[in-house]
Amino acid sequence: MFLDFAALKEAVSFASVVELLDLKLKRSGNQWRGPCPACNSGGDRALVVTEGKGFFCFALKRGGDQIALAAHVLDLPARDAAQELAERAGIVAEGKSTSTGTRTVGTVPESEGVGGSKLSPLSYLEHDHEAVHAVGFDPEKAKAMGIGYAPRGIMRGTVAIPIRDEHGTLLGYIGVTDATLPSDFKSNVIALKRA
Repeated sequence: MFLDFAALKEAVSFASVVELLDLKLKRSGNQWRGPCPACNSGGDRALVVTEGKGFFCFALKRGGDQIALAAHVLDLPARDAAQELAERAGIVAEGKSTSTGTRTVGTVPESEGVGGSKLSPLSYLEHDHEAVHAVGFDPEKAKAMGIGYAPRGIMRGTVAIPIRDEHGTLLGYIGVTDATLPSDFKSNVIALKRA
């Protein structure tokens, strides 16, 4: 099951996270402050949560967004913390519903990587490039599939082709260089469709 982390963060504010996780913090303006339940450190500023900005645990020198806060407090990996946060908020995830709410978080397979890492498609790829043509893709098909020539970055100088799992999740890219294909080569690759 995949959650769109960006949509989840839009749907669940820091105020909601403080409430959903039942954090015993005192509100001061747009902040909540108090002891950190994750590291059992005391003081009124051990854990500071600022709406629209993030959280910071002074004991562990750790901070981040709403999902990172849930991961820190619940001692879970980000993916599990996001799922827990969505369930507590009554948000419906892909193929799963809860009895407490009707909001939905759309699936975005390319944003979830291996082990919960967040991978995004390379936005700077050139779909209408001679190297892409040499591999056998027309610009429209290359764009639909996320294939393109990489003029910079770690894939620089290659035709970057996304690698996806059976669910369409972006796992990474392979780079093709100096491709020579037979003149009668026809691509039978089809673009994955989202559910």
